[in-house]
Amino acid sequence: MADPDLDSGFVYNEQGHIDILRSTFFDVNPEIDNSTEEYLDHIIFTLSKTMEEQLANVHWPITFVPRRG
Repeated sequence: MADPDLDSGFVYNEQGHIDILRSTFFDVNPEIDNSTEEYLDHIIFTLSKTMEEQLANVHWPITFVPRRG
């Protein structure tokens, strides 16, 4: 079972990855976070690391359709 003191409000999906949208860690609390900038400063390191881990194996195709006219 997860330890809430260590996990800091993270919710994990069935693959064991952090579910960003369901994790309370990423919820804005206006009583603590006075601005969006302060909030982003608080979570950006963890958020970017989590996104890199989850998207590392995702294939991102680049498609290009030339404009006509």
